Amino acid sequence: MPLFRQFRPLLLCGLIALGGCDSFDEEAAALQIRDRFCEGWPYGCTDSTYVVVEDVNETPNGREIVFRVRDREDETAELSAAYFEPRDDEWQFFTFVPPLRERFQEAASQVDVDSRAFEDQLMEVKSAQRWFLSIYGRYARSLEELDSVSYKRPHMPIEMSVSGGSWSAVMRSEYVKCEFDSSRMQLPSCTGLAALNAGVERGPLARNFGEED
Repeated sequence: MPLFRQFRPLLLCGLIALGGCDSFDEEAAALQIRDRFCEGWPYGCTDSTYVVVEDVNETPNGREIVFRVRDREDETAELSAAYFEPRDDEWQFFTFVPPLRERFQEAASQVDVDSRAFEDQLMEVKSAQRWFLSIYGRYARSLEELDSVSYKRPHMPIEMSVSGGSWSAVMRSEYVKCEFDSSRMQLPSCTGLAALNAGVERGPLARNFGEED
């Protein structure tokens, strides 16, 4: 018995340490979910967007997090789930779990589709401007001028301007804005846009993720 009492504090410390290794930081998990959600689908996010953890379910190798995304008056339904795995003594976001994964990929594809289309169109303008410059010694001041080098204007609107020895162009949609500036860029740069009605009741979060799974 005296020997047991002697090692009892060490045993308790060991149990506490073990529990600490297995602890799950919901606040840190919420931040990771927000980062992944808003990086993939910036349309529904603003600086006011945050994630509420509703439940943490243990799995054989990780944790499944049931959560909501909120932005002021706008919020998703309860979403199931974000999957986390332990890495380097920390819990790290791994993936969204079906059926949420498919719903999220569908929403995120809206940004991807527009970005790819706009990047292709801006690269075509870049090629046409180079050809125009080689023929006329200056950049075309409008898309109409590029007709002389067989440039085919798309149905999507392009805002183009010329200043001195450089030119710039911008394309935008509801979900994304892409731009190219010949004085400082080699490739177009695209940025996902927040919805104009982000944060309102039954806004983009509710419309896209408002039905319960």
